[in-house]
Amino acid sequence: MMPGTARSIIIGAALTLFIASAASAQYVVISAQDVQSRMTGKKKALLVDTRNPEEYQEGHISGAINIPADQIRAQAARLPKDKTAPVIFYCRGAG
Repeated sequence: MMPGTARSIIIGAALTLFIASAASAQYVVISAQDVQSRMTGKKKALLVDTRNPEEYQEGHISGAINIPADQIRAQAARLPKDKTAPVIFYCRGAG
C-alpha cells in the first residue's frame, strides 16, 4: 500500500479508532500518532480493519487484518486469547 493511502485511512479514521482492553471493557478513541506508537512498542497492538473485504483490498494499513464489523463475533478466534493484549479497530468513519 502507498504511504499516502495509509495516512489517509488513518486520518480519516482517527475519530473512530478504538483500542479495546477486554479485561477492563474500556474503549478509548486514540490519535493516528498513538496508533503508530502502539504498533512499534514493546507490546505491539493487533490492528483490525473493520471495513468490508472490498474496501480492505483497495487499501489498508500495513499489518492490519480484516474482520468486517458484522463478523467480529464470528471471527473472534482471530483475536488474541490474551485479554490484556492491545487491539485497535479502525474503519473509514461514520457516514
